[in-house]
Amino acid sequence: MKIIPPAFESIAPSFGSSFYFSKYVENANSKAHLWHYHPEIELVYVNGGSGKRQIGSHISYYTDGDLILIGSNLPHCGFTNEETGNKNETVIQMKPDFLGNGFFDISEMTNIRNLFSQAKAGIAFHDETKKNIGKKIESMEQQTQFDRLLTMLSILNEL
Repeated sequence: MKIIPPAFESIAPSFGSSFYFSKYVENANSKAHLWHYHPEIELVYVNGGSGKRQIGSHISYYTDGDLILIGSNLPHCGFTNEETGNKNETVIQMKPDFLGNGFFDISEMTNIRNLFSQAKAGIAFHDETKKNIGKKIESMEQQTQFDRLLTMLSILNEL
């Protein structure tokens, strides 16, 4: 059996932003099936549906949507396809230092710093956390860049 290494994915922040934000409607994420990695930390919310997660060497399944945080350089596949049955998939990707060197070292960022450390192996969130944070993530689509950043920090702190 031939082992295929993950492909490197180059990610550029959204225009006018320090991180990448994209919402894909009804499985429109064309890169969903690719085995890949990138230095950015990735937060993915899948609204509804069920499917398979492949993160690092771990394979698992989700139902009624998904909320996952994937650490920097952790290989993974996308989470939706034409059989998933989800409404949308929102993907947020940020470099570990997307707000500058040392920003996450300040005391107010302790929770987020710990979250990023735990995400090195990937984290799946469930139940009320998935539902509440999912609503906040989807609301970001209509926000200004500044409000989107504030919401992002709030979400990371809450997780």
